[in-house]
Amino acid sequence: LSNFRIDLDPYLRLHEGEIRRRYGCFQDVIRHIDSTEGGIEKFSRGYESFGLHRTPDNGICMKEWAPGAEGLYLRGEFNNWNQTQYPFTRLEFGKWEIKIPPNQDGSCPIPHNSKVKLVVKTKSGELVDRICPWSKVVKRPKDVPIFEQINWDPPKEQLYQFKHRRPDKPASLRIYESHVGISSHEGKVNSYKEFTRDLLPRIHDLGYNSIQLMAIMEHAYYASFGYQVTSFFAAS
Repeated sequence: LSNFRIDLDPYLRLHEGEIRRRYGCFQDVIRHIDSTEGGIEKFSRGYESFGLHRTPDNGICMKEWAPGAEGLYLRGEFNNWNQTQYPFTRLEFGKWEIKIPPNQDGSCPIPHNSKVKLVVKTKSGELVDRICPWSKVVKRPKDVPIFEQINWDPPKEQLYQFKHRRPDKPASLRIYESHVGISSHEGKVNSYKEFTRDLLPRIHDLGYNSIQLMAIMEHAYYASFGYQVTSFFAAS
């Protein structure tokens, strides 16, 4: 703890041992990540390899972390929901991986906008459905409180292209905190388009130059303001 100065706050002396113990645990974790994952920067970009990805040849590669699982499978609309047709291979450190080649015609075996689920084999041998925590899109059917993973892989021509340059950096920040979904005075979940039309001009007129959006990640219960997250990598 090179920057730990007890003399700056004598009240910390009572807790010095615990503070040093916790910092030691943190250093051990960092050393472990450095030795097994190639460093914290590479480790922080796990989304590039974990989850469902289309490979350059239009195949599928999916990696998951499930150290407590006895087995892992992938199923979905693409294989008529067969539970065990596509098993994962167990890797080191609780990781699992599956690779599915492209179809004979060269197309991807899991189409864009189709539903998929992970099947986890538990210690008791039970097969249970789960959603990949790295899902890019999850949707909930009407009147059903269970989210479904959607393989989001639109063609290039459907991807959004930025049309405007990045705004200049302001001399000072005046931050307005907001939540798109509950930004309407009506009893409904507001849309991004409605927020842009109705709220952005008001925020600008009030003199703010930056916006902090709450709960970008998917969440089911809007009264929680987005603190009860359903999927960290799926946009709400």
